[in-house]
Amino acid sequence: MLMKKILDNKNKAPLPSEEDARLIKTCVLLTLVLDVLERDIRILNASALKMPDLYVRSLTGVQQRVAVQLAETKARMKRQGVKIYKETRNHEGVEVLYVCRGYQKRFFMLSSFARSEVRRELGHYLGIDVTQSHSTV
Repeated sequence: MLMKKILDNKNKAPLPSEEDARLIKTCVLLTLVLDVLERDIRILNASALKMPDLYVRSLTGVQQRVAVQLAETKARMKRQGVKIYKETRNHEGVEVLYVCRGYQKRFFMLSSFARSEVRRELGHYLGIDVTQSHSTV
């Protein structure tokens, strides 16, 4: 009987880890960053700016880099047995339900925190330190 318990425990998948949760958070944030970029590019294309194509090209370049990072994150999730099966966004935040090596898990991010993290992440891609205040001329 004891040997059966040991064998049963040996065959169980590893519990979800902090690394798995970080992958989920990264995937959610990069998806939100792509959505923000897509919206901003659409607005720039419809704007009356003198040279919107320059801004659009810049943001499109960032969009491509974010998409590559997201693809790499999803590939790593797949290798680690992590799969998102439901995402819900509303005014409260973003909720993600996922399976991690057979264990069902939930990830939730408040809207205010998500906005702050997306801003930080987008600033990173744009080479802007969002922690420093800017001065107007």
